Amino acid sequence: MDAGGEAMTRKEKTAKLMICEPVYGDQPRQHWDWLSKILQAAGTPDTSVDFVNLKHGYKVMRTYTRTYNSISVAQMAIEAEKKGYDGFIIGCASDLGMREARSMVDIPIIGSTEATTLLACTLGNKFSVITTDPTACARTENLIKSYGLGDRIASVRHVEGLTAHQNFAMMKEGQEQQQKLVEMFTETMMKAIRDDGAEVLYASCLPTSSMLTMHGVYEVDGAPVISMFAAALKLAETMVSFKRAYGTVVCKKSIYLGPHEGWENELETN
Repeated sequence: MDAGGEAMTRKEKTAKLMICEPVYGDQPRQHWDWLSKILQAAGTPDTSVDFVNLKHGYKVMRTYTRTYNSISVAQMAIEAEKKGYDGFIIGCASDLGMREARSMVDIPIIGSTEATTLLACTLGNKFSVITTDPTACARTENLIKSYGLGDRIASVRHVEGLTAHQNFAMMKEGQEQQQKLVEMFTETMMKAIRDDGAEVLYASCLPTSSMLTMHGVYEVDGAPVISMFAAALKLAETMVSFKRAYGTVVCKKSIYLGPHEGWENELETN
């Protein structure tokens, strides 16, 4: 193979991905360094990932603000495709805007929870999810059921005595507080294994999941613990390869149906 052919082969193998957190912010996030290290460990050498926040939206996620920010996620996916990205990862366990984004673009759109739960189904009989806040349990369970995986759930638990706000605060306070979090999550995972029959586990929060990975929590009592980012990353790489090899994109006949002709001008004329 000549030098030109080698260069083209390398270019075709390179995957340029964007991961977007569905919250507004103009500063790098603490866990982006963790994600970079997971990329180095689990990603292919030719994969690059750019980390971004939303340019518009809310900083705190509740029912209404999640719905509002999901539109901005879809808009970021559209922008990513225009800029030449090969794939787009939603950097949040809520998978906000996933269906909307898939309806708008042809590059792979990866939801972190969807990717993680699909992988969990290959690693054991049933999986348990550990959330950072009790309010997240029902939402997480409903999301997984919407993917058709409800019968593979062993349990959805939250860490007792912990809220999402406390979780993020402890992660920011350094290694000592992070180690306390690791112990709290590990203890809850042990309960899921013992009491619920869990054979696979993950923490349903991308930063928290990444923190556990950085602290070497890869399994608990023989049950694999999945890194949400690693699962999303590897699915993104796979889907990029499928698209390049066979032109594979999502079917847009039903749940990913695109907008009608002239939609982009309709709101401006009302």
